[in-house]
Amino acid sequence: MNQRGAVTFDFHNTLANCDTWFQLEVRTLVSTYLRWDALRRATAVDEAELIAADARYRVLRTAIMDHGHEETAERCVALVLTDLGLSPDGDSITAGIAELMRGALDEATPVPGALETVRAIAARGVPLGIVSSAVYHPFLEWTLARFGIRDVFTDVTTSASAGYYKGRPELFWHASRQLGVEPDRVVHVGDSFKWDVGGARRAGMHAVWYRTGASRPEDEPATPDLTVDTLEGAALPILQILGDGDHR
Repeated sequence: MNQRGAVTFDFHNTLANCDTWFQLEVRTLVSTYLRWDALRRATAVDEAELIAADARYRVLRTAIMDHGHEETAERCVALVLTDLGLSPDGDSITAGIAELMRGALDEATPVPGALETVRAIAARGVPLGIVSSAVYHPFLEWTLARFGIRDVFTDVTTSASAGYYKGRPELFWHASRQLGVEPDRVVHVGDSFKWDVGGARRAGMHAVWYRTGASRPEDEPATPDLTVDTLEGAALPILQILGDGDHR
């Protein structure tokens, strides 16, 4: 194991902003797929069915957040369609989700200071990873490549790829294993106090809270090692948590 340490970053609202992708992930994936499929087959859209699909998808996502066992985007769509009494077509679901996610990619923009901070940490030779609750793993790979920073990350761990939501420490442990670093030598950076600070702390990691305006939830007792209001110039204080601030 690399005992020097590593740094992991959350993806959404920490490295990248993309509301269209986020809404697909958390609310509209199934209804948007049904619209795509109806257009492909030149058939009418049942608006009541779309509303039911969004409602059922939200129930599924809420349950996953509670129990922590993740499903991929394709599996989520298939589960909801089956629940609605429809017959899911695996090939069409795969093709449709890929097209919808590709369509959201052009809207992805980097969070101010994120790219510079990531590159500065990588320049110190510290392994970098992503830890994100995301049902469609390829979108993160595409976005990082589009930003020109995919090559600086040793690992990209998503809930879809690891099988655990961010509330479960197993997601963070999976990332630390991929990075070859013990959890107590990992600093995780993220904007969600509940999922990033709380999740990292439950996994035995250090935590940096990128505070974007949201308040600290009263039911989350975890304490971050560091709170920052911007990622601009954040590399050095993040590295100092590892005792690596003076490394050249």
